[in-house]
Amino acid sequence: MFKKKQKLNQPASSSQAEQKLPEPRTSHPSCPRRCMKYLYDRENKQFCGRTCSSWRNIIVYSIFYLIFLSTYTLIFLFASLSIIKALGTYESIDKLELMTYADKAIGLSATPTSANSLPIINYQSDKGYEKYVNELEEFFSKRRKRQVVTENNLGPCGSSPFGYWEKPCVVIRINKQIGWSAKPLINTTNLDIPQDVKEWMKLDQEKLWLHCHGYHSYDREHIGKILYYPDPPGFEAKAFPLEMGGNSPVIGVQFVDFTLGLSVAIECSLWYEGGSSSTTFILYVTPKQKVFLNADKIKE
Repeated sequence: MFKKKQKLNQPASSSQAEQKLPEPRTSHPSCPRRCMKYLYDRENKQFCGRTCSSWRNIIVYSIFYLIFLSTYTLIFLFASLSIIKALGTYESIDKLELMTYADKAIGLSATPTSANSLPIINYQSDKGYEKYVNELEEFFSKRRKRQVVTENNLGPCGSSPFGYWEKPCVVIRINKQIGWSAKPLINTTNLDIPQDVKEWMKLDQEKLWLHCHGYHSYDREHIGKILYYPDPPGFEAKAFPLEMGGNSPVIGVQFVDFTLGLSVAIECSLWYEGGSSSTTFILYVTPKQKVFLNADKIKE
């Protein structure tokens, strides 16, 4: 009948008290302090997160790596320069002379060319040909640096101004290719062989013959007369294969009485047993401008 009174102010258990206690606040260091601690940690005696022994190992390893890399680079450069020196003087190697071709064919090069290395000779009859004269002078200067040679057999094509402006010269040479050689023509039954070459073969059976002509029938009508230096234009077959330091033989080709104001396509072919090689270029010379005088101003 009587209800028990509930106990008031009963103390809570220890576990419940711990749950009700507020959590302590954790303080975070400021950004400058974290940076300073990263640079130098007094507790762990670390610099930038590493100990002194660790940094010492990294520095020693880096020094050894740089020494190895430098040594390897020097060995590579020395080996490369030794190879280049063994093959010949680097400055004297003409990029056009080192072109490779098929087993039996060989390339020809014509000098001079235009400013952009195209096979075009274009100038006005009374001016504008100085660049071609300079190119030929540089060409012969390089040949004399490699080897003491005389160009007496080239006639006007062997000395400045090389026939420019009236009778320009073009120097044809055989590109240098190591190990290449050719035999002179023996069989004359080939219908493609020019008649001039057949006549030259009767004079000498030990030469590789060069023949220039107009590329088309239209060009043949306006090409005028072609002079060769030496004449007849033959390369000694015994001169091949060439030595690395030697000069490739050249032949001077001079054009006389060609038509001014017309583009004349010219092909020069090298004839030898088992094949032929050729190079082409265009010759265009602008005629002098005509001056018209007023008849009223002409005084007798």
